[in-house]
Amino acid sequence: MKMCSLEAECYILHVMNECSQTTRMPVLLSGVELLRVCTVLQDCAAQLSVLAHIMPDTYRSRPESDKVVSADVGQVLEQQKGALQNLKAARQFERAAGRLSDATRELHRSQKELNRTLEENPLSPDNLAKVQRDSQFVAHVIADVLAELQERGTFHSLFLAVGEEKRRKANLLDIIIRLWSI
Repeated sequence: MKMCSLEAECYILHVMNECSQTTRMPVLLSGVELLRVCTVLQDCAAQLSVLAHIMPDTYRSRPESDKVVSADVGQVLEQQKGALQNLKAARQFERAAGRLSDATRELHRSQKELNRTLEENPLSPDNLAKVQRDSQFVAHVIADVLAELQERGTFHSLFLAVGEEKRRKANLLDIIIRLWSI
């Protein structure tokens, strides 16, 4: 019995929402609910596994992906060069004060766009590493929840994982706030 992904996700959210009031006690699922949840989690785990294997190879050392990124960065660099030429021309001639400020604004806008493009590059090593870490975390949580569902028919470990992740993020946010206040 294959459920559509959206229907399965909605069902899991519905079951979890009904059970979220009892996070301290194990939540028991009926046989049909257990089968449906396990099926969805197994499908998610399989999809994550496939993504983990193909993603690094897809984005690393592929001429197509390099061309896409190079084209985007190249376009922004061309805009940057044009803005810089405008600024130089405006400074050389200084005919109108407005032209210099317009050229300066254009250069700043172009610089911001370049910085944003370079930071948001989905193929950057930092972004790829983060995606892999997040994928491994989710795969680990899914494996733990699936094992608990199959052994005990509960998914209390999911609530524990979510709580731990919330605590970790709150701790990181606290560190960031303290660093900003220095």
